[in-house]
Order: sequence, then structure tokens, then C-alpha cells
Amino acid sequence: MKGDEVSRMETPRELFLHELSDLLDAEQIITTMLPELQKEARHPEVKAAFKEHEAETKEQIKRLNKVFKQLGEEPEETTCYGTEGLKREHKALHEEKPTPDVLEMANLLGASKTEHYEIASYAGLIQMARDLGEREVADLLKETLDEEQAMSKRVSALAKELGKEAKAAAKEAAAAARS
Repeated sequence: MKGDEVSRMETPRELFLHELSDLLDAEQIITTMLPELQKEARHPEVKAAFKEHEAETKEQIKRLNKVFKQLGEEPEETTCYGTEGLKREHKALHEEKPTPDVLEMANLLGASKTEHYEIASYAGLIQMARDLGEREVADLLKETLDEEQAMSKRVSALAKELGKEAKAAAKEAAAAARS
């Protein structure tokens, strides 16, 4: 809602437009976070995943703007508190002074949380678009959902790999301590 203007949300279409605006803000927040995550990444594969997702997220923003154009609407000014909360979690983590390896693992966990939030959001919006008879909009949103699901799998695989490396390092340290 803009300024002091408070209006009542009365129709499914108004909810749909609000949720689209919320997701647009989420994607914009994410594009501000991804460069920082890239800088904090130590493994080349993790850095590459965050870099590629930054470019992908910029395309997703364009796609959401295309959705608004197709609907003949403008996005409302809103804050995605879900994504804003995930951003705050990342900031709070830094106060714990994690080692670079632990920070990277935490960043992958945070990325996984973010992907799941986006997956749930896009899935719900696709259903709403279909219910509202907006097939082309649903198809555009489905493109993004597919990308988010692929990134979720990639983040999970990277987290699993880092976990294996951490486990192996801990075993080596324990064996060295016994020697």
C-alpha cells in the first residue's frame, strides 16, 4: 500500500497482485544479497552457483515485470518480510563470527531456505493465476518455478558436498590428535 492510503483487499485478484508485488520485492532483496554471498564463497562451485543465480534472478525480475504488464497493472510498493527476515538472519550470523568454512555452509543453508520460500510462493501464484484464468501468466511464473527448483537441488548438492568435506576433515583431525 502506498503512503497512508490503506485499502481493503476484497478480491482474489487483489491478493494475487499483492503477492506478485511481494515476490518482486523478494527477488530484488535477493539480488542485493547474492554479490555478498559470492564474496563469502570459498569453493568455486558455490561461488559459480551464486553468480549464475544472480543473473537468473535479474531475469526473473524482468519476467515478473512482464507479468504485471500482461495484467495491465503496476506492482505495489511493499516489503517482502519473509525474504527480509532471511536477510536479517544472514546479518545476525555474522555477529557469531563464524569461520569462513562455517559461514559458507550457513550461506548454503540460508540459500536453501530462500529457495524453498520462493518455490512455495511461485507454486501458490501459479495456482492463483490458473484460477483467475491467466494461463500465460501461469506459464511465465512456471518458468521461474522451474529455475528455483533447479537451484534448490543445486544448493542441496553443494551443501551435501561441503558436509562430506567437513566430516572428512574432522576425521583427519581426530586421527592426528590420537597420533
